[in-house]
Amino acid sequence: MPRRPSPKRLAKAQEQFKATVMSYLDSIGARPSHSYGLELDTPAGLLHLCVYDNWVAGRFDDVKLATTLTMKTGRPCNHCSGKWNFHYFDGTIESLNPDAVILDLSFYIDWLLNWESVAV
Repeated sequence: MPRRPSPKRLAKAQEQFKATVMSYLDSIGARPSHSYGLELDTPAGLLHLCVYDNWVAGRFDDVKLATTLTMKTGRPCNHCSGKWNFHYFDGTIESLNPDAVILDLSFYIDWLLNWESVAV
């Protein structure tokens, strides 16, 4: 069983996590929002985003459309609320590795942003 990370190491990893995710979201066109902190236009409608210390909260305005499209990514949003969250921390510093986090997060978001055929 892995040891718990020290509070200082964890705080540094969380800070790096937030900075890296915010930079990625900025690079794909996310903009400031009043409700969640950020918002991003997608083919599935407006996606509200909030970056926490070790996870990213997302929620779509158009729940029906988002459910249909995100189902095709293999990581569907919640079909009742439109929530599309990404949790990373598993108790280890390694789970917050910025390269791995961005690889995972960008796989789903980039797939959605590049959706060309909205056949619903």
